[in-house]
Order: sequence, then C-alpha cells, then structure tokens
Amino acid sequence: MRTSFGFNEKLIFHNNRGQSLEISVTSPFFLQSADGIDSLENEFYNVKNYNEDGTNIKGSSVRERNIVVGGQLRRQDKDINRQKLIRFFNPKHRFTLEYTNGDITRFIDCRVEKSPVVSKHIWPEFMISFLCPNPWWYKEEQKYEIAMWVAAFEFELEIDDGGDGIEMGYREPNNVVNVFNDSDTASPLRIQFKAIGSVVNPYIKVVDTGRIVKIDATLKGGDVVTVNTKRGDEYAILERNGTEINYFNYLSYDSDIQLSVDVGDNLIRYDAAEFVSNLEVSIYFTPQFVGV
Repeated sequence: MRTSFGFNEKLIFHNNRGQSLEISVTSPFFLQSADGIDSLENEFYNVKNYNEDGTNIKGSSVRERNIVVGGQLRRQDKDINRQKLIRFFNPKHRFTLEYTNGDITRFIDCRVEKSPVVSKHIWPEFMISFLCPNPWWYKEEQKYEIAMWVAAFEFELEIDDGGDGIEMGYREPNNVVNVFNDSDTASPLRIQFKAIGSVVNPYIKVVDTGRIVKIDATLKGGDVVTVNTKRGDEYAILERNGTEINYFNYLSYDSDIQLSVDVGDNLIRYDAAEFVSNLEVSIYFTPQFVGV
C-alpha cells in the first residue's frame, strides 16, 4: 500500500457521463493511501503428480487488479463534498482512472466495487474500492503508418527542361513497418485500412508469426475500415459516405481478432489481392504497464 504522495501526484477519475473528480494531496479530497496501483498478482495453473514434491507450473495469467483508495475530506465544505463523493462514485457508472506525476500519465479502466464509505468525524475519512478487469495501466495510442503518400512539392520550385512534369508526391515504397512496443506486455491494435481507389481483400500480417487481419471484400475509393483487437471491445467498422457499417462478418476466417504486438520489435507487412497501390494503412497500439 502506498501511503506517501508528492504534490505532483494526482488520481483523477473520469466517468462515462463526462464528469471528473481529483483525489490528491492538494485536492479537497485529500489522498492518504492507494493500494494496488503499483503491483500485479500472478495466478498459476499447477499440476501435482502422485508422490511428487511440489507442483509443476503449466501456465499463469495476471489477475484482475483491485485498487483501494483512502483519503480524508478537508473541513471546509465537508458536508457538500461528502455528498459529491458518494454521488460521483455511483456503482452503475464506468470509470477511467488517470494517474499523473509530472510528465508521466497513465490510465486504467475500472468499476466501483464498493462505493465510498465516509465517516462523520471532524475530518471525515473515506475509502473506495475498485475492480479493474484489465489489470494493465496504459498510455496514449502510438501511431505507425505503413502505406502512405509522401509530399514532394516544395519551394524553391524547379521545373525540368526535359518536360517530365512536376512531381507533387510519391508513394512510400516500403510495405513493411517495425512497430516497436516499449511497454511491459503485448498490446492490442487498432488497424485502419483506407482506400483511395478500389482495393480487393486488403490485409496486414505479422512477418514473424504469420498472424493476419484481412478484409474479405472490395473497398471503394473513400472507404475506411477500422479493426480493433482490444479484448472486450473487438470490432470491424466500415465508414462509407458518412455512414458506419458493422463489417465484422467481412473479416476472413483466418483473421486474428485479438492480434497484438509483442514487447520489442514487430515487423508488420500490408498487402492486397488486387490494387494494393490504392491502399493506405495506419496501425495504432496502446502501450501497457505493470504499475505507476
């Protein structure tokens, strides 16, 4: 349990109604303790054989994270803030916890496990318990572009006497990008396929593993298909002429809807069955961390 906090450290809770509440040493909701923000708990799957000492570990997974925040209401407006605290942490709402400390910012999604218990002392103390189904802290998305056009038109302008015209831009010749994941675990992806003309069956593939996400369809110019592989929020959506269409059924049978990038280097290639020159691809991933 952490019981000492600096002036730059803040726990800012955002709910799904667009409201926020800060708990820190400078807030009316004074931060005294936070349990569970630093460490993760591993769960082992063991097999014990007859007449064998100990057990054999066959696998493991990280358990959901429990965070318990304790604090104190300052005497000024304590009754108003008591009601504000209780109403804000409604168990029916969804929350994102934002941790900040100077230049470091991390997020984690959570739900209220036990709504605030607030004493009625002169300096009222409170305690709130949260459950984080995905136990990893994360930061803002990172973006990598594989297929794109590069601007080539600049001043001072020189026109070739040979009559070859003016090059306004050129297509990036490389169809492979190295997505470097500098976090603590494999991270899910958000993949965006953009068609600037007709494209047949566009896909991306992780070079080392062969894992793939492929659209079994022909995209028209202007179409954008976004595929999200975040656990619990998997989707494929087509944006066409300002309308969003569920495109999940157009993923190929061998697509990995939980495709992720491992820690370190990940070579990812894009291609299409036809008209690959009309395809632009952007890859987004969210780095994840053990603690803050």
